[in-house]
Amino acid sequence: MILLFVPSSQISNPSRNLRITKRKVEVPNGFPFDIQDNPGQETISLAREYQGELIEAELYLSRVPGEGHDDLEAKNIPLDISVSKKNGTSLWFVCTAVPNEIIIDFLYLYLEDGEIAPFIPNRRNIREAFQKYLEIRGIKPSIYNFLSECMSKKKSKEHALWLKNVNKFVEA
Repeated sequence: MILLFVPSSQISNPSRNLRITKRKVEVPNGFPFDIQDNPGQETISLAREYQGELIEAELYLSRVPGEGHDDLEAKNIPLDISVSKKNGTSLWFVCTAVPNEIIIDFLYLYLEDGEIAPFIPNRRNIREAFQKYLEIRGIKPSIYNFLSECMSKKKSKEHALWLKNVNKFVEA
């Protein structure tokens, strides 16, 4: 039975875990995005408008720093970023945030007619140009620590809610 692997103190007192997640994450000065937690999902959304463009980012839970993982992968934050123009075209970036860098893994151009043009930015100068493009729109390596803290809190919050639901199930 799976409950044997969950400490009974966590199941019997999920509200203790919820109290831990109530601490606020301080938003850095000048952070240009609206932040939306997506309860019950493993994502946090960021959105803003910039010079007529809509910039949206979706951050995904993965192994987050500070949870007993030593390898570099523990510091990765997967994120998808879209930059949309009013004419219906958009760029979609599949990225990984790591300390001091936003790595662009893939890039897609969505055209007005629905056509999709994928691109892998292999050449350094092209990758750096797109990184600069994102930085101008607010996706900067300097936001990594803030994003990491948000995702760590999100993971704790989702875990606490899961434990609360397990507790309800066990008590029913």
